[in-house]
Amino acid sequence: MTKTTVSRVFAGVALVATLGFTHKTAIENQTLCAGFLPENNLKIPVGLFTAGGITEKQFNDVLDRIEKIYKDDVQRAGDTLKINRLWNDPTVNASAQRSGNTQVLNMYGGLARHQATTIEGFALVACHEFGHHNGGAPKISGWMGSWATNEGGADYYATLKCLRRFFAEDDNAAILKDLDLDPVASSACEAQFPNEQDRLLCLRSSLAGQSVANLFQALRKEATAPNFGTPDKREVSRMNDQHPETQCRLDTYFAGMLCVAKESEALSNTDYKQGSCYAPRDAAGARPRCWFYPGRN
Repeated sequence: MTKTTVSRVFAGVALVATLGFTHKTAIENQTLCAGFLPENNLKIPVGLFTAGGITEKQFNDVLDRIEKIYKDDVQRAGDTLKINRLWNDPTVNASAQRSGNTQVLNMYGGLARHQATTIEGFALVACHEFGHHNGGAPKISGWMGSWATNEGGADYYATLKCLRRFFAEDDNAAILKDLDLDPVASSACEAQFPNEQDRLLCLRSSLAGQSVANLFQALRKEATAPNFGTPDKREVSRMNDQHPETQCRLDTYFAGMLCVAKESEALSNTDYKQGSCYAPRDAAGARPRCWFYPGRN
């Protein structure tokens, strides 16, 4: 896969976002839907020049790979994976639904065409939505969301497990060779992973995290750019199942990519410690306290 640039000039699109809306659940034909982004009215139709985003082929290539990697795993768990490829839909979002034993991912072309979206970033979004189904504890509180890993947990799963498997099929050394990587992320990946392949997966995930963090910043019209070197210092007193703030979400991607737990270590639907990193055992890689509260699985 080729690398698209993270920073581009965005032109020709009017943005109207509902910033206070942080989590969306809806029952449609007895299915439940969780959105990747806060609800927004931004539409990017096919053919609108935005000086960025990914192509239809790249959109399908990412989803082909997700399907190939996880289809058998989902079937072994007694479910079916269905990816709705909604390229012509201008919606700037993505969502997960569960319908009986079917795990549904809704992937919209509007999000893929946004100027902040790269191949890495779009793969992270797909991994996040898959993570709502398979990311383990913590689950969304309440009977309507009991099937779904919460928003922060799905973010964590994306870099902890899914992107490592996704990027393992690429020549990451060649892809990263001439890129100007974030120095904080680079230093952290080098410190955590003496093995070169593990380190390259960590670095590639940093590109994904920065891409979607830039997307959050654009939608929320935030003046301060999210940065790997400026972590959110807040600590919640109870679990936040909704979308965390932009910096907090980037911190979560950072934590997942730095966790030394193996991609092959299974997660648990009841014990958040299984297959992941956690405090105080691990110095790096634990779910950030800006959304995570250890008192609830």
